[in-house]
Amino acid sequence: MRALVLLLFALVALAQRLTSPEEVARVEVIKKALPAVVRVQGSALSGEGPVVGTGFFISPGRLVTNYHVVRDLADLTVRLLDGRTFPAERFAVDPGIDLALLQVRGVVAPAQLRFGKSEGLPVGAGVVVVGNPFGQPFLASYGILSGRGPLEAQALDPSVGQEVGEYLFTDAPLTVGNSGSPLLNLQGEVVGVVSDVVGGPGGVGGIGVAIPAELVAQSVEDLQRYGIPQRGWLGASLLSLDELPPVLLRAVGLTTTQGAMVDKVEPGGPAARAGLRGAQRDAQGRLLALGDVILAVNGRPVRNKAEVVQLLARYRPGDKVRLTLWREGRRLEVTLTMVARPRSAP
Repeated sequence: MRALVLLLFALVALAQRLTSPEEVARVEVIKKALPAVVRVQGSALSGEGPVVGTGFFISPGRLVTNYHVVRDLADLTVRLLDGRTFPAERFAVDPGIDLALLQVRGVVAPAQLRFGKSEGLPVGAGVVVVGNPFGQPFLASYGILSGRGPLEAQALDPSVGQEVGEYLFTDAPLTVGNSGSPLLNLQGEVVGVVSDVVGGPGGVGGIGVAIPAELVAQSVEDLQRYGIPQRGWLGASLLSLDELPPVLLRAVGLTTTQGAMVDKVEPGGPAARAGLRGAQRDAQGRLLALGDVILAVNGRPVRNKAEVVQLLARYRPGDKVRLTLWREGRRLEVTLTMVARPRSAP
């Protein structure tokens, strides 16, 4: 009888602390995720002192973090939840989506996280982040999936992440040090990897930005198998039509701002091999004539440059992709053949 009374008291106490099924799920997700999350740290090559980010194990000795976290660091180490610290090294990197894989020496991961699907996660669904905000180790935050879509290029480091067509946004409190943190659903699956915070002074009070899990998982598979990403890519820089002067669009007969203009074509890339034409500019860089305008990818209309990048990223080397273009006042179609991209510098 006494044991039953104690059990009832325990259940009442638990109910007072955890008031909803969602709260119970959230606590369980954090509890299971914490041992898989690490503090990534190293010495800045610029001599500015230690730099801290976050990562998480996906296999016994390998973890995921952001490329921008480790890009300029030497003497990489990772700190586990129990306080132990181990040396780490870059295994492979994918600057195009701001991702890096680290190999950790001398440890077997106490826990690992698995990737889920972000695509079916509805806006408003609860999400959890575990990381190292301001370098303070192993803190969790909670919020909702606020939305998904492209991000203005100037909001992020222009040298990384330019091949992410669609980001996830969350109102979960995030700040410096959370880069590389897992964004988890309430089943404990990684649905995104935190890459930045935009808005607010120094990012505080802003919106968290994460790379969708599907894109991360694809990159991880490529990096582990080939050492470089195998996403489809155009091999050209783009401008969304709504970034261009309307007078130039009208001059070539375009009545829409839905699409993306080819600005500069990279030698040897898929765009160059398919004969795509870039824009003409004067010595000061002012636009004189439009390049080819991409209106659709494999028959699917595109609204902007982000959608072109996102759609092409689904293909692999050897795949053929049909582009619908607007060139010199008429529509035409060309076929791109995806090729393996040049090896990215670590």
